[in-house]
Amino acid sequence: MMRTAASALLAALLMAHAPSAQPAPPLTPPARPRLVVFISVDQMRGDYIDKFQHQWTKGLKRLVTEGAWFRQADYPYYNTVTCAGHASMSTGTVPAVHGMVLNQWWERDNSRLVSCTDDESQQLVTYGIPVKGVGHSPKHLMTTTLSDELRLQAASPPRVVSISLKARSAINLGGHRPDAVIWLDEADGEWVTSTAFAKAPVPYFADYIAKHPLRNEMGRPWDRTLPRDRYLYDGSLQGRQRTALVTKDFPHIVKGTGNEVGGAFTDAWESSPYSDAYLAALAAAALDGAKLGRGASTDFLGISFSSLDKVGHDFGPDSHEVQDVLIHLDHELGMLLDKLDRDVKGAYVIGLTSDHGVAPVPERVKAQGFDAGRINTVTVGRAIDAVLARELGGGSYRTRVIYNDIYFNEGVYLKLSQNPKAMAAVLDVVRKTEGVWRVYRKEELSATDPFTRSSALSHFEGRSGDIKMLGRAYWITSSSTSTHGTGHRYDTRVPVLLFGRGIRKGEYLQPSSPIDLAPTLAHLLGLTLPDAMGRVLSEALVP
Repeated sequence: MMRTAASALLAALLMAHAPSAQPAPPLTPPARPRLVVFISVDQMRGDYIDKFQHQWTKGLKRLVTEGAWFRQADYPYYNTVTCAGHASMSTGTVPAVHGMVLNQWWERDNSRLVSCTDDESQQLVTYGIPVKGVGHSPKHLMTTTLSDELRLQAASPPRVVSISLKARSAINLGGHRPDAVIWLDEADGEWVTSTAFAKAPVPYFADYIAKHPLRNEMGRPWDRTLPRDRYLYDGSLQGRQRTALVTKDFPHIVKGTGNEVGGAFTDAWESSPYSDAYLAALAAAALDGAKLGRGASTDFLGISFSSLDKVGHDFGPDSHEVQDVLIHLDHELGMLLDKLDRDVKGAYVIGLTSDHGVAPVPERVKAQGFDAGRINTVTVGRAIDAVLARELGGGSYRTRVIYNDIYFNEGVYLKLSQNPKAMAAVLDVVRKTEGVWRVYRKEELSATDPFTRSSALSHFEGRSGDIKMLGRAYWITSSSTSTHGTGHRYDTRVPVLLFGRGIRKGEYLQPSSPIDLAPTLAHLLGLTLPDAMGRVLSEALVP
């Protein structure tokens, strides 16, 4: 795997992440788990536990009250998005090392947008009708995951399975050599994998999908699970933008604008708790079909529950929909834990976290008299292009702004670097954009500047933008109801939970991060992660 000369710098940047404490006594780990269950709940903000746990009675409640809950867990980098988060939690390091900087980035030499898991050398393998589209693989992931090191270092080969609605989530959890990985192709509404992982469908997944076609989910009603007065906030529609569901408020109908399974219906179904229930059922099918946790090796099951992210984007973090998705997930995780207790009989360990948080809806913040708004990245790109045309001469520049990264086409940034006047004009037009807080050239990212440290940890040369545009708090770069992707605490702070064999229950206030999960689980398994920058959460381990 790729190593970079930046490792020493990044280690220094992360020193602030490690808490100061007296050296811990040597730990003697208990019997090693037979199964690692690595759970990501996409877009689960850290404060959701504090706010909403009174609504939970099953799985989430059990993980919080019987497991180890790290309440001060933050990502140390800026671009808090799905691909970066899943790669970070599974490798124990940051985008500057693993390379998964964004969900998509601008490929300058080909002048095109590419997904973090795109691989044109691979093809999709479908569990239903044939589908179109590019294949996927972890070829852009520049280091190994926990599951990879389990395969490399374990005495007996593990069975590794990873499941999500999203390719970028399932692949980054499963790593380079999983036995089975599955996700949903949104365009066609079919479950798929890639020839990077398998040449044919996995039988236990195929059997479940054949017996439970997605078409049966179309038109299902979704209403509040609990009485309305059990939900926090007023369920306001203020600031709500276009949603995937045809209904704007409860009771919802899980249906898109047409009658096809793909496209609009798939988008709507993903924006309901029923998609998480389906993922949990696929996980149960994998536990039975692959007999995970019941062989000679320690096995790995990765699950990324995606519904909360879709619902958070559509309805916002204070919505009753977000709360209800978590109530449903609490139920699904309760059944999963019961199954693990029966089948693996306590010989398992669970790590749960999220890939990022989410911002408050800016219109609601502004209505209360605070500074908030939306930064239109297309408008910013066009303003930069106008400056380039004036300063460098006519041409088609097509500057791209993706979250906080500004990309120039091949050769343009070099010209700017050689023309201080033009560079200053570009930086000035970005800096004057309403909602922008700071603007940095990539050369300015420094370990000594607390404002650029998180951006430095997000920067991977060749994939990241040439200029970083940092927005003020409560300003977002999206037309969705809400989004994420910044270094503000509502985006960086997420839950970190450990549960099961070798874990000491309790609430912990020590500084921590999702990048600590993989090193901690690796310690329990007797593994070494080559590029991990997270620490072992020793305070939560049974001595």
